[in-house]
Amino acid sequence: MKLINKLSLVLVFVVALASCTDDLKFGNDFLDKMPGEDITIDTVFSKAEFAQQFLWNSYSTLFYGLNWDWSDRGNRMGMGLPESLTDNFQSYLTWDNVNKMYYTGKYNASEENNQTVYNYTLEGSWAGIRSAYIFIENVDRVPDMDDVTKARLKGEAKMIIASHYADMYRHFGGLPLVKKAFTTQDDLEIPRATAKETLDFITGLCDEALAVLPWKLPAADVAKWDGRFTGGGALGLKIRMLLFAASPLFNDDQPYYTAKNYESIDKFHVWFGRKDPAMWNDVVAACEQFFQFNAQDTEGGYMLVSGDPRLSFRQSYFARGTSEMLISTRIRYNIPDYWNANYYCLQSLGSYGAATPTLDYSNLFPMADGTPFDNTLWDRDTLAITRINGPGDTVFFDPFANRDPRLYETCLVNNAEYQGRKAELWMSGRERGNQLEAGAAATGMGVFKFILDKTNATSIGAPAQWPYLRLAEIYLSYAEALNQAGRTEEAFTWIDQVRARVGLKGLKDSYVGKVWTKEAFQDEVLDERSREFGLEDVRWFDIKRWKLEDDLRKRLSGVRIKRVFRNGVAVPNRYSYHKFTLFKRAWQDGDGGVKNFDTKWYMAAFPIAEIYKDYGLTQNPGW
Repeated sequence: MKLINKLSLVLVFVVALASCTDDLKFGNDFLDKMPGEDITIDTVFSKAEFAQQFLWNSYSTLFYGLNWDWSDRGNRMGMGLPESLTDNFQSYLTWDNVNKMYYTGKYNASEENNQTVYNYTLEGSWAGIRSAYIFIENVDRVPDMDDVTKARLKGEAKMIIASHYADMYRHFGGLPLVKKAFTTQDDLEIPRATAKETLDFITGLCDEALAVLPWKLPAADVAKWDGRFTGGGALGLKIRMLLFAASPLFNDDQPYYTAKNYESIDKFHVWFGRKDPAMWNDVVAACEQFFQFNAQDTEGGYMLVSGDPRLSFRQSYFARGTSEMLISTRIRYNIPDYWNANYYCLQSLGSYGAATPTLDYSNLFPMADGTPFDNTLWDRDTLAITRINGPGDTVFFDPFANRDPRLYETCLVNNAEYQGRKAELWMSGRERGNQLEAGAAATGMGVFKFILDKTNATSIGAPAQWPYLRLAEIYLSYAEALNQAGRTEEAFTWIDQVRARVGLKGLKDSYVGKVWTKEAFQDEVLDERSREFGLEDVRWFDIKRWKLEDDLRKRLSGVRIKRVFRNGVAVPNRYSYHKFTLFKRAWQDGDGGVKNFDTKWYMAAFPIAEIYKDYGLTQNPGW
């Protein structure tokens, strides 16, 4: 069997290319055409305009983290979201595969590729990789394109390859390393590479791209070319991958799965075979290189969006062309009605509860000045907002008031400003409904991030953009790596800058008297990543790379909010708050502390069909 069939590399594109001015179209079937048919490679690379259109289409295969239609790529997890596998969100979208496959424990290698977290052959990765190689191998013969432009566009194509491999690496580990555009005439076999070889392949592509790409798009080019890869994005992706690799999932004295031996363990496909603390120094060095290059940029380089704390945070993830975005992807743009542009995301996320925030997640957000929220308040039978100051004088306490602005930008909480009124998250309120665990606010909170208040007044014409990589992640990755490298005092500077953007005090001023051990700082930087990157697919990989078994095993909580009545009449803005336990996922502890978790969950299974093709793809441990 030919490798091209085994690796499923000849997949059609999901989105057709826009036509060129000469009415040349690269449709879904172009990659399967042989020379001599109506559109040939010779035609595509006969003009710069056609070649560029071909590359722009390759961009359309990049990972986009929100659901956008019912195709294999657009309907990931049956309209569910990976965030709902974490402790930060829970899904109540009853028909998604988060509920039907993952929460029930039915996920296995036979189900992989069937609307799972990342579909190995249906995600668009292999099609994007192949089209990028086609471009790299043919662009030199374009007659009306200069050598500098050719080198830059090759760098962009290499980043398309690197980003696809980076996505797969974090889900599956070591991968078959494809280094050319295979055709139906090839009869080669590529076995699975080690975790280290795959990492080096990805970071090597990033280095090659960094050498030829502009560090940042010039301000004059942003309006037209925003979304194209830059040197900042290339180095940023390298940092993300080095951080993942330095973490204990792969970088440890024993593999993450020890129940029995697997070929993928023996061949180092899912770990490095030993613990190497020096890998953290590699992350530090890459971050220092990033900030050195950034300081040399003639237009000021990348910087955190600043201004009004909440609005600047919104701009950082939502707005197109900001000073903070390193890599962004998008499926649709310039559709004037936000609902039409993002209907399925808004429906599944904003109306049916595909990712409802847990109380555990909201507890991570500190008070507005940065001091920690007192989570022990929830240990009362009812947070009855009751402190009696005198006869008939009850002081009402709102646990969601005066908190980190990112709480309100990420989660819809009771009494927040919403659609020109106060959000009603109390039982039977307009956003809550009357069922305890059902709907878009089943946990007592809803989602605000990305969907905002679901009105065109705030989001009309907004780009349906996915913030694939932001500058804030580099800051927090640097802080984490510095801490792990024994330079904790330096690390505070970088996490404090992210906090300052939303008006929070620094960590030391917020936690007066706290002893900052390496472990304490590590816990805090992971919490900060959760606060900053909610619904941006960061927490799931943080859980995996740090093997946070306890966070997967624990039962999660929600809040039931009730209006306070006096003489049968609801008192305005007076509520009682009751903590309750959410329904159990398959890997969470059962009654009596029965452990249901298995470390195999840290990495996804390869589809059985791919294993059976026998080209050297070993199965991940436990599957």
